Amino acid sequence: MKVSKILDSNYIKYFLFYYRRLTYRIPVLLTIKAFIAFIDGLGLALFVPIFQIAEAGDSSGESLGNLAFLVDFFNKAGIKLSVNNLLLFMLGLFFLKGAINYAASLYYARIRVNFVKETRINLIDGICKVSYPGFVNIDLGRLQNIITTEIYKAIGAFSSFISTLQYGIMVLGYLFLTFLSNFQFAFLVTIAGLLSNLIFRIINKKVETTSLRQSVVGHDLQGKSLETIWNYKYLKATDLISNYRTKLVYVINEIMKLSWRMGKLSAFASSIREPIMLFFICAIIFIQVNFMNVSIMSIALSLILFLRTLSCLLSVQSNWLGFLADSGGIHTISGLSDEFEENIESKIDNKIDDIKESIQFENVTFAYAPHLPEVLNNINLTIKKHQTIAFVGESGSGKTTLVNMLAGLLMPVSGQIKIDGIPLTNNLVKSFRQHLGYITQEPVVFNTSLFNNITFHDPKNESTIKKFQEALEKTALISMVEKLPQKEDSLLGDNGVLISGGQKQRVSIARELYRDCSLLIMDEATSALDTENELIIQANINNLKGKYTIVIIAHRLSTVKSADIIYLLDKGKIEAYGNFEELKNKSVKFKRMVELQEF
Repeated sequence: MKVSKILDSNYIKYFLFYYRRLTYRIPVLLTIKAFIAFIDGLGLALFVPIFQIAEAGDSSGESLGNLAFLVDFFNKAGIKLSVNNLLLFMLGLFFLKGAINYAASLYYARIRVNFVKETRINLIDGICKVSYPGFVNIDLGRLQNIITTEIYKAIGAFSSFISTLQYGIMVLGYLFLTFLSNFQFAFLVTIAGLLSNLIFRIINKKVETTSLRQSVVGHDLQGKSLETIWNYKYLKATDLISNYRTKLVYVINEIMKLSWRMGKLSAFASSIREPIMLFFICAIIFIQVNFMNVSIMSIALSLILFLRTLSCLLSVQSNWLGFLADSGGIHTISGLSDEFEENIESKIDNKIDDIKESIQFENVTFAYAPHLPEVLNNINLTIKKHQTIAFVGESGSGKTTLVNMLAGLLMPVSGQIKIDGIPLTNNLVKSFRQHLGYITQEPVVFNTSLFNNITFHDPKNESTIKKFQEALEKTALISMVEKLPQKEDSLLGDNGVLISGGQKQRVSIARELYRDCSLLIMDEATSALDTENELIIQANINNLKGKYTIVIIAHRLSTVKSADIIYLLDKGKIEAYGNFEELKNKSVKFKRMVELQEF
């Protein structure tokens, strides 16, 4: 997506992004900050009568303008208007300000911690709830970049955003007091502030665009880095890794250029901010003294208040610039969250019982997109409980698509999949998957202990250890465990690098058996194994036959020889079915497949 399009469509989302997550907390925090500014301004205003009393022995309060009520307060309360009393009162105000500011800082810290937590949880929830087709259409480089980098930019932007609002409300508070003290001075200051804002808007727009461009290029770097890792063996063996290095270096250079541009913009903005504001202050004082005959003492109070205003205004501009520098994180996280929401699998999770009798495919048709040809066409079949069913056929015949639909990862374009007569819809798939085990060609092994891999981090107790041992026995892993240095507590390495391919596959099967799954799907579970390990896995499958409902996809026909029913698929249709011998006699194509594999 182009940077300009994102900016145009999401400009207002800066505020909505935070307000949706913080709601009433923002106005509460800003109200506290406004009160702090008011107390601070009153305390500063007391310097004028203090100076007047110290110089002339008395103060009428006229130089305070509409803030003269401070002097009147002392007179009405019967408190002597002296330097000591004014100093004590001023100290009291500033101690009160400090106490309130401390409470506000704690409140802000709590808001920030909750925001970080909720942002991370929302991303995790989005990944968990998005549908499988929605997930596979997400650029993984973009997803990785958002999780590892953009989230920290969003958190940094949050801090800058809240600080901008806080200082902004304090600017308004000080301006209000300045208007009460000297309307003309405050009016001229407001005009000056608006003029300076026009200058910084140009810089801010460049910073915003550069930030978003950084995020887009960051997605590209993450994507290419992941591809390098995934395809390292091929790239190294063919020396194409040198070509890939060129692509990575180009992206890195782009990121460097953008970072340098951001640095120059930030340096320029911070360098000219104070001189511009002081230029306007000097011009205002010159106009008031030479053309409006305003007293220096009145200007002094307004100047004290305005210097506070100026300090806060500089902080507003500085924090806003910092916010824009990290605003790319807001765009990317907000965009990803919207994408998750658009592709959510289901907002309702209804319960469905385990398979009691059968799973039925009734006139099931599927295509990956309306303009693409059908991958499955009018599939009708029944999988009875505790049957072992196999799907065979050439690549592209629809085998994997069919079992993906059985797992609820894909939904039919037409027709229905039923569990004991109940249509399998999006609001039932989550519950149904709790009864389903999935073993793929590339076994899923996590970088943790054998026990944690199989039990998925269940706590060790008598019950879990017993189930763990049973899963080991069913998958012939007992001997492997005995040879491991720390037995079941041995680490298996990243993606199971410390054990063999056959052992990894058996660990995957053991995990599904530990989960008490009643339906086991094996998608090319033996195709990457040598003959010895294939025989071990085949023996595991044979031992499980009749105890579980098993669905197998295989190119190696030896894996499906003992299946109750074998379905031969061709171009998305069931061409023939039966047990091994029946299908061999019934189908010339299947017989040819058997002969080619030397049965």
